Amino acid sequence: MRAWGDAIVANDPAAVDAFVDPGWTIAGTDGDVQERAGFLALVASGELVHTEMSSELVSVRVHDDVAVTLARGVSAGTWRGTPFRDEEWSVDTFVHRDGRWRCVHTAVLPAVP
Repeated sequence: MRAWGDAIVANDPAAVDAFVDPGWTIAGTDGDVQERAGFLALVASGELVHTEMSSELVSVRVHDDVAVTLARGVSAGTWRGTPFRDEEWSVDTFVHRDGRWRCVHTAVLPAVP
């Protein structure tokens, strides 16, 4: 998880893409759902910039080639030039294919500070 957070903070679309499945989607704290290509385009354009991405893994459940993680952390940066800092819960679903775990879905929820 730390390496994925580091890729996001590097604001490097290729580094982020290495962790996600081609069909990956993310549902954000604002209720918007973004597909992989759209999220990576936002990062590439600089509209979405992360300066912090930290999390503590709370739970991992593995069922054959599927794993679901629950983590609590902080996401900070700028969205279209406006600073943000969110405490959040993240639920990620991973699949194991070709010897690698890749995320297929992410759901981010606000956490009470």
